[in-house]
Amino acid sequence: MNALLSIEDLTVQYRTRNGYSLAVEDVNLEIKNGEIFGLVGESGSGKSTLGKAIVKLLPVSAEIPAGKIFFKNRDIITLSEQTINNEIRGKEISMVLQNPQNALNPVFKVGTQLVDVLYFKNNKKIKRKNLKQDAIEMLKKTGISDPEYRFEEYPHQFSGGMKQRVLLAMAFISHPSLLIADEPTTALDVTIEAQILALLKDLVREYGTSILYITHDLGVVSEITDRIAVMYAGKIVESAKTDDLFDEPLHPYTKALLKCLPGYSSKEQLATIPGQVPNLNNKPTGCNFCPRCDYCFALCQKEEPRLREYKADHSVACFLYNQEEKEEAEVEDEKVNEKEGA
Repeated sequence: MNALLSIEDLTVQYRTRNGYSLAVEDVNLEIKNGEIFGLVGESGSGKSTLGKAIVKLLPVSAEIPAGKIFFKNRDIITLSEQTINNEIRGKEISMVLQNPQNALNPVFKVGTQLVDVLYFKNNKKIKRKNLKQDAIEMLKKTGISDPEYRFEEYPHQFSGGMKQRVLLAMAFISHPSLLIADEPTTALDVTIEAQILALLKDLVREYGTSILYITHDLGVVSEITDRIAVMYAGKIVESAKTDDLFDEPLHPYTKALLKCLPGYSSKEQLATIPGQVPNLNNKPTGCNFCPRCDYCFALCQKEEPRLREYKADHSVACFLYNQEEKEEAEVEDEKVNEKEGA
């Protein structure tokens, strides 16, 4: 499989009254054609910022000082807003957000909003009335019962799970190459969540769409994804195939997250991670996770480990595994001590 999306050394920062906050820092990742890629981490890790950067939906306070985002070999960062609107956003790349209530316009019928997506996808060349049947068919595919009748209803007449199905219909009706799903099942109960996840997998098989699935829920990504990247304080700290990550987690942060997952540990009481994600305006020196890490040692407090391949298709940013980097850092530390001693 070829890379559909390739992010290289991406950095995103926000302007604040206290200076710049690095929400995403030196991130590298690839999403292949037809792949479901999970991006996990606690709130404040930079996951949603990364997702919005891909479709250039960042707020005005955000800046991208470095990095590239290649989608089908085009650097999205260099494209104009007009090009993004006409050729990429909502056509080649769709996005489904956490709260469907906020994503649907309450004053327009569901069918009208669905037809609008097709209307603009076809650059207004096909009359809206000729797109109605396609919209109804997509509602049917996403599990909306009696779609001809529900087509004429308003969002407030739909349950939360049905609204999320409508959003998936809107996302897939343009047959996108990439779907960014940002916490799409968080507001749903577990039964509806399972149905939505099954629906996503069916739609991926039918349309060959790749998905960037953003969530804090490792239980969800274990069911749906092919590969996972774990994000902490704006950086990718571990990346691996889903089965490998669950069978052999490497980074202390990944291990801590998994211990919080019901059923993962044999202990009756769920574990917790002490502390919280660091303030982006005041990150700790060295490894960002060091203040919360059970394995932190002196070098971790001084140097920041880089993401390196530990074995095939499994990378980690931790001195416990990057022995070569650890030795390099120790040599540099010795040189600094010698100069200070002189």
